Amino acid sequence: MAGATPGVLANHGALTRPFDISDELELEDKLDKKPDDERSPVTASVKIFLEDVEYFLSSLERLRTKGQFDPNKDSFAVTKNTLLPCVDSNLAGRYTPIKFTSTSEQSRSAMEYFTRGMEYGYSLGDCVSNDVFNGITAANSRFDFQLDRTEFSVKVCVKKESSQRALDLVRALESTIALYSTPHTSKLRKTIIESTTFRAENDQVFVITRLPRGSLASLFATDAK
Repeated sequence: MAGATPGVLANHGALTRPFDISDELELEDKLDKKPDDERSPVTASVKIFLEDVEYFLSSLERLRTKGQFDPNKDSFAVTKNTLLPCVDSNLAGRYTPIKFTSTSEQSRSAMEYFTRGMEYGYSLGDCVSNDVFNGITAANSRFDFQLDRTEFSVKVCVKKESSQRALDLVRALESTIALYSTPHTSKLRKTIIESTTFRAENDQVFVITRLPRGSLASLFATDAK
């Protein structure tokens, strides 16, 4: 998509590698840097989103096997806004935490790791005017993920230059996500793909994944086979 916001693929490489929660702090300096000005294709953005959601759920499963997370009882909720200036310089973005709660303290590291992966809106937003960076356009995004009494959900919202660009992006996302479901795709990944939808509202695009809470335990068990 032409005109996409500064990409995160260079910095996001660290986010998609396997990790143990104990080594998470070693990544902090790398992950806190502003992304460079490379452009991210929609195909790569969708791939990274799927990988992030899958890895987060797999992290919860590892915690479950250690008795540190109960998918039938525990809950969490995270919400954050991000405004990133579209310049190739060291101008810090604005990160606005809104909510970060969890009934499982052991899951906090996995939640923080997942949070940093979503801070850049997967390079899906446009560089638009704002009231923060003195005439410098910025990518505006918001995300939240939670596990409540009924479902596990992930929601990413990005701002586009116009309603038409929002509709164009939704069409591109819908045609792209199907490419990642193959006979060799894991059961967990297929379920995430089937449970992910895209929606345009005026000049905003929403990427939403919803899984019924009751399906998590059985999904983990199936994927572990």
